[in-house]
Amino acid sequence: MPDTPLAILAGSVLDPDAVPGATGILTSGGRIERLLHRGDAIPAEATTINLGAHATLMPGFIDVHTHGGWGHRYVDGPAPAREILKRRAESGCTGLLMTVGNYGLVAKPGDGPKAWADAMCEWLPGLAEVVGTATGGARALGFHIEGPWLNWDAWVAWGAREASGRSAILPEWDDFARLQAAAAGAIRLVSAAPEFPGALDFIARLASAGVTVSVGHTTAPPELVRAAIDAGARHATHTFNGMQPLHHRNPGAAGALMVDDRVICELIADGAHVHPIMQQVLWRAKGAGRVALVTDATAWAGMPPGRHSDPVTGRTFEVRDDLGCWSPTGNLAGSGSPADRNVALITTVGGVPLTDAARMGSTVPAMQLGLGASKGRIAPGFDADLCALAPVPGARLGGEWPGPETAPGSDRRCVLTVVAGEVVYQRDQ
Repeated sequence: MPDTPLAILAGSVLDPDAVPGATGILTSGGRIERLLHRGDAIPAEATTINLGAHATLMPGFIDVHTHGGWGHRYVDGPAPAREILKRRAESGCTGLLMTVGNYGLVAKPGDGPKAWADAMCEWLPGLAEVVGTATGGARALGFHIEGPWLNWDAWVAWGAREASGRSAILPEWDDFARLQAAAAGAIRLVSAAPEFPGALDFIARLASAGVTVSVGHTTAPPELVRAAIDAGARHATHTFNGMQPLHHRNPGAAGALMVDDRVICELIADGAHVHPIMQQVLWRAKGAGRVALVTDATAWAGMPPGRHSDPVTGRTFEVRDDLGCWSPTGNLAGSGSPADRNVALITTVGGVPLTDAARMGSTVPAMQLGLGASKGRIAPGFDADLCALAPVPGARLGGEWPGPETAPGSDRRCVLTVVAGEVVYQRDQ
């Protein structure tokens, strides 16, 4: 935590709402001391960064669903995890949940009945030591467990082209308790499919233990999804993806999640996973206060378009120009698109105001994690976790969206990231 006060000047400040007349902030001791307005005096001892009139200061992004990047997963160990966290700051991310699971075949011939849990308990303790520590970039705020309590073939039911080959693992409290102990109590979010025997009781017990439960990778119909919400589920894993799609005669899982105000819906806004029109449908249905922007970043996030080999599974994946990550058979398998590019897309072809994107990208996930009193806002007393977005020459959205490259804001990217009052990333001019 830096001892020297930091003053950051910009053209505008989002709290996440626009703050009239604000032109910057002053931080001290890792927290926001006050907002600055034109003519305000800046302490002589403060370090001052002037980003110019075109820059916008906003709360740093909090990504509750990200698996890795730059060729690494969090499960590869503490050193790769720290490298991922450091580089996540390049797109404005200041905090995240390390999304982990067992990425091989969950049950293989000859495995013991709990081999998957044995494997996770080997690497969770090392990663737990990373939680909450300074990394020179974003900070890990805990874990999101996405697997094994999923219907791995949910996407097959809705028209995808290949089965996973994975065996289902039924949810059992003792298994979760073992993982939570290995994670030093840092598991904050668990994705679960409600259609398995015992799932509703499992969801209720997780919720009573203070763990946020997310409905995802599921074939559950809307009635069962509603039962899961009644049991305590309060989150939706990458809404629309890996679940029964929205249809006017059968609303599916997505419909049930969209109309229930108890649920925060994740949205991968890369343009590959969810069409911008459907991004706007979700935003209009839920409101900005009930949507959390996520990246679902794979190990190949940050890598250039092209094919990349997965040393764990032996499979290859292709990062395309829209920055979706695709399997050889044409299935989406996570994203390579960074948070700032997603914000540029959702605020142009997605039709969402930047203030709402700031709320969905930071304020909502902070509140969902129980951190709404200290993170997710630019206000006195809050943690000095923030990013600045500004036009970046040559930045483009990619993909095939009609005319987005000339839309105002399509070139908006992260130019500065601050975590606990420390500048962890500044784009070269």
